[in-house]
Amino acid sequence: MNMLTAEIIRTSSSAPFHLRPEVELDGVWVSSRSCWRDPIWWLDNPSIGQRPLAAKVTWDMELPDGRNLLNSEHSQLLGWLRRFVWSLFVDPRDKAKAYKTGNGGLLTQGLRVVVPWMVERGQIWPKNVDKEFVAAFIDDLPSIIAVNVDDEEVIGEGAAYRPLKIIDLLWRQRQALEEAGISPMPERPWIDEKGANSIVRRIITEARGWIRPLPDEVAIPLVNKAAWFLGAPAEVVLEAREKIEEAYHRIGTHPKGPGQSQGTHLMRINAALHDYELSVLDGESGAWYAPLSKCKIKKNRESGAILRVRQLVVAITGAACITIQSSTGMRASEICALRAGVDPETGLPHGVRIVETSSGLNEAFVLRSELSKEEEVPRDVDWLLGMRPKGGDEIPLPVRAMLVLDRLYAHERKLAEIDRLLITINSGMSFAWKKTGVTLFNTARLNAFVKKFIERWVDLSGLPDESAHRISENDLIPWRESKGRIIRPHQFRKTYAQFALSIDPRLLPAVQRQYHHVAMAITEGGYWGSNRIQIEPINAMASQLTAMQMYEMATGRTKVAGKMGAQLEEGIDEVRKLVEGAGLEVGWRRVMRFVRDNSLHMWFAPPGNCFPMNPEKMGCHKAAGTHPIGLPIPNFTTREPSLCAGCDCFILDLRHVGFWQERYVTNAVAHQQAEARGQGSMFRVAAMRASVAKKLLERLGINTASLDLRVEQELVDVRH
Repeated sequence: MNMLTAEIIRTSSSAPFHLRPEVELDGVWVSSRSCWRDPIWWLDNPSIGQRPLAAKVTWDMELPDGRNLLNSEHSQLLGWLRRFVWSLFVDPRDKAKAYKTGNGGLLTQGLRVVVPWMVERGQIWPKNVDKEFVAAFIDDLPSIIAVNVDDEEVIGEGAAYRPLKIIDLLWRQRQALEEAGISPMPERPWIDEKGANSIVRRIITEARGWIRPLPDEVAIPLVNKAAWFLGAPAEVVLEAREKIEEAYHRIGTHPKGPGQSQGTHLMRINAALHDYELSVLDGESGAWYAPLSKCKIKKNRESGAILRVRQLVVAITGAACITIQSSTGMRASEICALRAGVDPETGLPHGVRIVETSSGLNEAFVLRSELSKEEEVPRDVDWLLGMRPKGGDEIPLPVRAMLVLDRLYAHERKLAEIDRLLITINSGMSFAWKKTGVTLFNTARLNAFVKKFIERWVDLSGLPDESAHRISENDLIPWRESKGRIIRPHQFRKTYAQFALSIDPRLLPAVQRQYHHVAMAITEGGYWGSNRIQIEPINAMASQLTAMQMYEMATGRTKVAGKMGAQLEEGIDEVRKLVEGAGLEVGWRRVMRFVRDNSLHMWFAPPGNCFPMNPEKMGCHKAAGTHPIGLPIPNFTTREPSLCAGCDCFILDLRHVGFWQERYVTNAVAHQQAEARGQGSMFRVAAMRASVAKKLLERLGINTASLDLRVEQELVDVRH
């Protein structure tokens, strides 16, 4: 039998592997399972209770040049990396203790960040890791973490610490590497004796700001399907659940009652469901789900109709969580903490109240819930769920989602005596019939339900290879191939923030009417504007959208108009130099750093963006007789399209075309109708608005001939 890693280290101490010539390493065992040149080192771990993966060092990794670290082109890089890692186990320097084999997995995680970054920049030797290298790596690390982080709701410190620890270890092992014939790091990576620990928290904070929202091409079908599911499909499934409850109580109060096996009990409940069909919904061309009568019971006795209903309960839960997250920006942990119950007087979920906005024109649905993330003691905070015109009867989607969840888990909630809105059913593929079959819901379960919903119900097969606003090559292919399972819940917060800021017209059908009301809350300075935990993703997304505007200008992907647009076109060379010769992702990171380092900030609205490079020239403040203080925020009381269009701070691009097309048509029709009545002079403002809109569209390269045809057609329709 082969020796264990500890024995190999002991017996080779006189000639450790990292100091041997390359030719002597063929066939050398590093553990009872792995040799030196194997793509994976499965090291023997003496620590009891640890998983084998903890001691796994993986050399099989894809690199930015399209090759693998195991390819011959990277043999030198792989060679010194193996010596470096082995030296940590057998020859620690700087008075450090030898690394435990159980830390092999952590080393791999750090290497998977550092090595691709080195290859991308053509700096593949320890001697390249000087202070300039380290500074650039630390600068890029937040964006790298945001791209590569797993499904954690909040990025953990380990995501930054592990790659920084690799840099730290390269310095500590410099003498061991030099003895192995490898030129070491030329200087200490950081002055602070605390090393990597001192900069981890700053990196993690920045990394959260780098997380990208969902691409529009993914967000639109996803949110649409979730909203659809909470309508008639949810009602049908709730009815099916009632059928299950009725059958259960009719057959017996215990699945293993006298003379009944559990299988017999479940078969009878399945039989009761066979008479209940998931019918064709209004407006649909066919059945939305297979009839329950066609569900067959298999050997596990828990399949059949009851399993189908259980799967649909999971789908509704996923749809509801998607709706709440994408409509409010709430974290998964905050959704898991929501309380059940409905106010008998208002008919609203527990904690939800209606508040008249400061303008008196709208009613805001506000949720008071418990916040525990990053808080020593949980505290109550307000979340804006949506708005409607005062006196209306519309129920915002997140409120609808909470009402559905309250009914969906009523049985389990009563069974377990738990007042949480979301409940976990731990009863195989059936439902819970006793208290032990129910537990509290957690973020891991929420994430799993969201992924299942997207994979099973959202069709992403028709996605193109690239999104309209891509920052990396073929960015939609992973979404298409994974069927959406690569989603990270934190992206919903960024998607919400992006929409609330930019009000992209392409998202309007997907997010329903109250999204636009949420954007109005900014101008009213209502509840949403004072909530720090909701403002956090908004601020982070503002930086990304500002960078995207400049990035697309620098790469020639978009045309801009407006006075600030013309000014930026003249001065964009500095940004263009940042992206020249760089890949999409590297160029994007550089522009993001440029925006952050220069504290650049745009303000977004349907007509166009406000980019107050010179706050003294903000037209809205001039009109109000006010002056911007601190961060130059527009004066929303005077801000309106005509004023913005003539402002020195105004910039628009192709995202704003829809607004100006409609503005042109509406005002051109109004003016020409007035001309026909001999009242043209009274509608000079409409004529001016149409003229300005047309000029802006033409500067963006939009052919307005089709708009003139629309104007003519609308005039004909009015006459008839």
